[in-house]
Amino acid sequence: MTSADGTREGFRTFLILRTHGAGAAQEAVQVLAEQSADPGRLGGFLSSRIHLGLDGDVVVHCVAWRDETSARNGYPARVGEALLDRLGREALLRTDLVGGTPEPGVRGPSADSPPGLVCVAVRHVADREAARAMADLLRRSGDWKKDFPGFVSATPYISPDGRTYVNYPQWTDRDAFDAYMADRRNADGQQDISALEVAPPDLFLCTLVAETVAAG
Repeated sequence: MTSADGTREGFRTFLILRTHGAGAAQEAVQVLAEQSADPGRLGGFLSSRIHLGLDGDVVVHCVAWRDETSARNGYPARVGEALLDRLGREALLRTDLVGGTPEPGVRGPSADSPPGLVCVAVRHVADREAARAMADLLRRSGDWKKDFPGFVSATPYISPDGRTYVNYPQWTDRDAFDAYMADRRNADGQQDISALEVAPPDLFLCTLVAETVAAG
């Protein structure tokens, strides 16, 4: 499946770092950029994106892989070690690693444009059936999203155990995002999404600060 960043991925990981302040977040961005600078040493690596939360203290490292095995074996353990060495345990308030296989998503009219704003939406569901039902809700909403100005794309990911669903929508800028969120058709779909959740979602609104794509 071709993902929003132009790679044919079989699995994607999202490393979510909650840091103690903006200074720690900027340091985490630097560490992750250094660790992603030589993707050739990671088998199955396709692309890396580093996102900084709008609140300034969340960093999301998003990595596309050829398959789940590559993600499990290729994500270097030294990333965590490097973060702890540079930032210390006090600066990393919480670290979560989630991910899954991609499901068909929605491409907008700005699909070929770089994202100015993304949302990493981590939703918790009971099982794979519920996760696929949530992905189906996204696909059915494509009738209006595919023509919405400034909408880039949205790709859903379902975790191996089927209990975590990650949606990864993107927009060209903040104005496009605000218009999208204000649209009545977006609000109309939220009740169906909430009915499938078993816990409150984790939503991270971010900018893209660094990107690396494997050669070829």
